[in-house]
Amino acid sequence: MGSRFLTENRWLLKLCAEVARFCGLLALLGTGVLVAVTVAVQIMFGSEGSGAAAKSYIHLWAITPTIVFYGFLALILAEFISYLLADQGEPKWILRHGDKIIYAYVLYFIVMSVIGMAPQITGVKSPSGTGLHGVLPVALCVTSSVVKTLIWVGIAIVLRKIVPIIRESKTLV
Repeated sequence: MGSRFLTENRWLLKLCAEVARFCGLLALLGTGVLVAVTVAVQIMFGSEGSGAAAKSYIHLWAITPTIVFYGFLALILAEFISYLLADQGEPKWILRHGDKIIYAYVLYFIVMSVIGMAPQITGVKSPSGTGLHGVLPVALCVTSSVVKTLIWVGIAIVLRKIVPIIRESKTLV
């Protein structure tokens, strides 16, 4: 039944793979250009920039790993779909090591979550002067972080298990 689905929807799956590949490359290259421009502006103007520019610079460095991760995730999805549609061949590097990319992001996410929750847990105000204090905000942050972590770890485990199964099924046919 799965192979019938693949043959009937081959054009749509190819389109989805190409769109995912385009979005992944756009995220990676766009982030690279954005970081390069930001670093160039920072070097050109030095510390003469305003406080708003400094905050945007900090926010850029905080969000960049997440954008890069989602770019890699889109490329992994594109390669997964392409590998499903291919008659033979080995999975490409990004698909073989996709679980490790996800694990690396999960580790980064955990560290950043702990750093972000530290002011709330200790009761010290964050450098931006914001932050909620109390049991409920901390519980919500911890719950959200744990759920996201478990979801990404689950996706990585599924990816690690399913790629060898698909590879084996291609050799049997």
